[in-house]
Amino acid sequence: MDARLAVWVATHRIAGLNDVFVGLGTIEKLGLVWVLAALAIGFGLRAPWRATIGLAVLTGITTFAADAASFGIKDLTHRARPFAAHPRIHPLYSVHSSSLPAGHAATAFAGAVLLSYIAPRAAPLLILVAALIGFSRVYVGVHYPTDVLAGALIGAVLGAVAIVGLRASGLGTSGGMLNMSE
Repeated sequence: MDARLAVWVATHRIAGLNDVFVGLGTIEKLGLVWVLAALAIGFGLRAPWRATIGLAVLTGITTFAADAASFGIKDLTHRARPFAAHPRIHPLYSVHSSSLPAGHAATAFAGAVLLSYIAPRAAPLLILVAALIGFSRVYVGVHYPTDVLAGALIGAVLGAVAIVGLRASGLGTSGGMLNMSE
């Protein structure tokens, strides 16, 4: 089912969306989009500059951890990319690592979960962007759906760990460094 879905998505592309889905993978490189989103959220909430920078740094660390975890697992799984296993899939760009898990999905969900805690009203948009980034990996032909789900799970867990760390340290509470209402 996983392979059939990957083949179906990659062989039923809409030409006008190709650049959009390639672009989603490009903006997700190492979670940079989430660091920029953290800055935008901090400025949008009129948080003190130290809190905004702190949030951006924490977001960068969290997304980097998600990327590192996904590459560690890739080194263990050695799953072939869909385009290597299924000749009907023509990827929209080339990648050379293992397929499982999807690192872009890991960093996207790590950033989205963490920032959803800081800005809960923005959570639907943040999760939607993360989901679109995850879907883009199947669309461009470089991941299976289960790769994306595994990456999303890794990212969500690491985002939650960052939140627990914030709360435990007192930085994510009212009066803490990341208090966005100061």
